[in-house]
Amino acid sequence: MEMENIVKRTTAGTFKLYKDFLSLDGGLKKGLEADEPLEVKKQRFNIRQLVMLQKITASWDCTDVIRKGMSIFGGHGVMEDFSALPRLYRDSAINELWEGPRNVLLTQMHRDFQRVSKWYTPSEAIKGILKEGDAAVVARFQAKAEELVAHPGLVAPDEKTLDVCLRWDKFCHDLTHAYQDLAMAEVEKALP
Repeated sequence: MEMENIVKRTTAGTFKLYKDFLSLDGGLKKGLEADEPLEVKKQRFNIRQLVMLQKITASWDCTDVIRKGMSIFGGHGVMEDFSALPRLYRDSAINELWEGPRNVLLTQMHRDFQRVSKWYTPSEAIKGILKEGDAAVVARFQAKAEELVAHPGLVAPDEKTLDVCLRWDKFCHDLTHAYQDLAMAEVEKALP
């Protein structure tokens, strides 16, 4: 059931994000400081972040789901003449690194949140990403985002930065799951 839920919410999140991407006039455009109305800039920012969030989370979850799938078959699960799962497992590990490894995308997102904070605070961005989410859940994410984005950067080699990096990684993973859960709820609501 857990594996099925991960697949469904990832799929729902992907299609919701794609729908929102298609609604943007001109796509993502380059840069975060485009000269356009503030609400359009905010929407572009949300989608830019969600693309990176979905990529790192879906690829991470995919590897985990396939590993669990292989374990269901026991020894046969790792035999390529029995199942395609070993090949898919290797491919999923490649997907985790393709188009930017997790640590690079996490650092980029942290920088992006800092760069736009004068016109779009982390708290506002979280509310925009999790619109229609439970107010208490959104508030927890907002507080965490404000705290983590306040750290000057993710590249200093000190204990405090390492702690922030680990917490930012978990925060981003959990934020994506919250977004995917909202997308899944939309799908379930629309079903007869």
